Amino acid sequence: MPVFYFLPCPNASKLSKNDNSTMQPETHRDDSSAPASSFGRRDFLKTTGLTSALLMAGRFDVMAGPFNAADFDKIIPADKKLSKQWIDSLYARGEPTTVKAGKVDYIGMPINGVGTGQVYLSGDGELWYWNLSAEKRKKNNPKGAAYMDPDVAKGLDGQGFAIQTNGKTFPLNSSGFSDVTFTNQYPMALVDYSDAACPVKVRLEAYTPFIPLNREESSYPVIVMRYTVTNGSSAEQEVSIAGWIDNIWGAKGAKVSAYREMEHMAAVECSGGNEKSNGMALGIFGGEKPELVDVQKAKVGIEGVFEAAGGAKQGKSRMASIGRKLTLKPGESQTVSFAVSWRLPNVKYGTGFGKKTSPGRYHYATQWPSAADAAAQVAERETTLYDTTKKWVDTWYDSTLPYWFLERAFIPIDCMQTQMVQRVIPKGETEDIYNMEEGVRCCPGNCTHVWNYAQGLARIFPEIERECRDRIEYGHGFNGKTGMVFFRYSMRDGAKGRDDALDGTCGTIIRVLRESQMTTDYKFLASIWDRVKLSMDFVIKEWDPDEDGILSGAQHNTLDEPWHGKVPWLINVYHAALKASAVMARQMKQPAVADRYEAIIAKGAPAMVKELWNEDFGYFVHIPPTDETKMHGSTNGCHIDQVLGDSWLYEVGLDPILPRDKTRKALKALWKYNFTPDVGAFRKVMTNGRWYAAKGDAGLVMTSFPHGKIEPKSGNKNYAGYLNECMTGFEWQVAAHMMREGMVEEGLAIGRAIYDRYTADKRNPYNEIECSDHYSRAMASYGAYLAACGYRYDGPEGRLGFGPKLSPENFRAAFTTAEGWGRFTQKVDAGKHTAGIEMRYGRLQLNELALDMVQGVAAGKAAVELDGQPVASSLETGGGRYVLKFDPGVTVNSGQTLTVTLS
Repeated sequence: MPVFYFLPCPNASKLSKNDNSTMQPETHRDDSSAPASSFGRRDFLKTTGLTSALLMAGRFDVMAGPFNAADFDKIIPADKKLSKQWIDSLYARGEPTTVKAGKVDYIGMPINGVGTGQVYLSGDGELWYWNLSAEKRKKNNPKGAAYMDPDVAKGLDGQGFAIQTNGKTFPLNSSGFSDVTFTNQYPMALVDYSDAACPVKVRLEAYTPFIPLNREESSYPVIVMRYTVTNGSSAEQEVSIAGWIDNIWGAKGAKVSAYREMEHMAAVECSGGNEKSNGMALGIFGGEKPELVDVQKAKVGIEGVFEAAGGAKQGKSRMASIGRKLTLKPGESQTVSFAVSWRLPNVKYGTGFGKKTSPGRYHYATQWPSAADAAAQVAERETTLYDTTKKWVDTWYDSTLPYWFLERAFIPIDCMQTQMVQRVIPKGETEDIYNMEEGVRCCPGNCTHVWNYAQGLARIFPEIERECRDRIEYGHGFNGKTGMVFFRYSMRDGAKGRDDALDGTCGTIIRVLRESQMTTDYKFLASIWDRVKLSMDFVIKEWDPDEDGILSGAQHNTLDEPWHGKVPWLINVYHAALKASAVMARQMKQPAVADRYEAIIAKGAPAMVKELWNEDFGYFVHIPPTDETKMHGSTNGCHIDQVLGDSWLYEVGLDPILPRDKTRKALKALWKYNFTPDVGAFRKVMTNGRWYAAKGDAGLVMTSFPHGKIEPKSGNKNYAGYLNECMTGFEWQVAAHMMREGMVEEGLAIGRAIYDRYTADKRNPYNEIECSDHYSRAMASYGAYLAACGYRYDGPEGRLGFGPKLSPENFRAAFTTAEGWGRFTQKVDAGKHTAGIEMRYGRLQLNELALDMVQGVAAGKAAVELDGQPVASSLETGGGRYVLKFDPGVTVNSGQTLTVTLS
């Protein structure tokens, strides 16, 4: 029987206003699968968790098919048979993720400041999954258990919010209101509450201050719950709104609860009474005194919250509540902003596998003496912090790019708001560091070979990345005598002192160039260059001593084992590191050093093509040694990272090294042989590996063997299983590269497959899982966004460029630079090409602006204006681009727009 594959249409997650049903999808827990050709209709529905009611309601559209058994002879069908409707959905603007709260709620949006712990916001506006102490749980393990067994939201019994009107109490969650709708605006969220029995409606805007390029203003241990109450009735309404807290982090010793009045906030705070104790606070912004205060709360939960009018200012409880009374005329709205805050001075953060930890102090706890003081600073600056956070949200989502793409490209940055990272001051030290694991409390030490895929953090909070290069890879994790970069800075205990990874070191070198480009001068590069050069020379000495550009020896890498022989992706990453190093060497006035690195590439790149390109296969292959104990690897398979180095070069604005025709053929091979509409059919045959894509899910498989598999003769079975998995960071890297090379539709399809795996009816959309939750490699998604924009930037040189890949005739999208962020616009009409640089925060110093040529325009002149005033410029053309040069340079400040008209 022919089989179709179904995935959500663009608006599938947004239920109709007239639809009061609740989506309760089946949770995938079964590791077995069956080939697509054996599926009957009933089997397929059972496998995917769909129901006939859903299909009849028209909520799902056909993605691909129909397929027959012959299509799966090679396990992955070469012809994807994607439907026109599904392809159209890739480009459709669509709408933001909007979900009706129901009985099963997977939504968990990290809502706390960067490096301050982990707190989720649920789909009905409750705070859940509290982990402020970097606690490790069973699911935080290399198996990525939460993908097949997603967590379900459960609010904290001792913390919540509610309203009371006409003597009736309504908890602000799905138990209190029959109609609750969650709308994504990450890093903010909207939750709307209404109920026929309640005369008022409530809208929650939940956020923590999140301002790109400003990590300090984005690192508060504070959550703002901004409730707007609207009287929808024809009568005046008396309404009370209140919240309560429970200091679950308090020690068994002294319990101190207190009411505090500050200039811009009133708060209740529960702690141990001194700066060494853990504390939690709940505040209300504004100068008015709250009418409802209880610091002697005895029972957990909502009980008594609306009866606590005044009373004691101090108590000995670990619980407290605070609230305000409102009088609303018909149609009137009032906003009450609560702040939930905390302070845990000490933390045991992960530095080894298992439960191995090291003691330290949370950096944020050194900034404020109490939880209430942190919230008070936010209260004092609420207007600026809220407005700027909202401005970023509006800038990001007010785009011509599809909502689904904008969401998935940006959301993985939320891992910085989880226990994947702690900003700590290690015991005995005075300087803070960002201790980053691969995922939440799993695989420690700022692992170089994982983090070199992540692109988002470097563009949103570049200061964090610069500090990590200086203090981690070239600090705690650096051997200053040899140049070795330990791939886990906290585990410098490898056999015979070797604990480095070839791809991790090379990626770190390229990251230094990226971090330098997100500054306005060469001070950062000058401060770190000697260490970078030493590490580049170490790589050459260890793996390419004859400097022929081809690696040899044991090459440890991100697939957790040393590969031997000639490995295309490792060679390509090595060449990319050499090219980045040559650029940096010239910037540091060391041309002889640059010449040496470039000479190695000149030998190695042609040799790689000659020796590893298989024209019959249409992709690069891994040639292992004949020693059977060293044959582990992808061998003759089509490997996902085979041209990773050239993909990396795009991220730093450098031309690729390999012949473009070979690269494009390799990417087309990945699409043909590795992308499947049903991962389950592939895993029915290739049984090893973890499940990050379930039966019925589409995805890009790590390695396929369309020409027969050469079985590895060595290696851990688990590591061999990596080749069978779908891991989003790798998939996003390929999607970005495809888009850069003109394969826009294929790149979008890969990204959309990831999006569909993480829709809210299946699992948490805010948690891309690989090895544990919130996996850092997933931040490769931002590279796909940069590719869609054709973004290029070099801060010290004052160069910025764009070349939109989607709707270049009418394009609008956000961008960041070293000192500011804003919106790029481009329109093509009547033979004119008009572009705009609108700065919305900070400033941009610009010496050169490059714009990719667009079909239908052959411009010979350019007019440039800054807020309507002419700006002197010169125009050059070549290589498919217009290049405008400004001498002297031009500075575009926040609120200003630079406009270019080419005709």
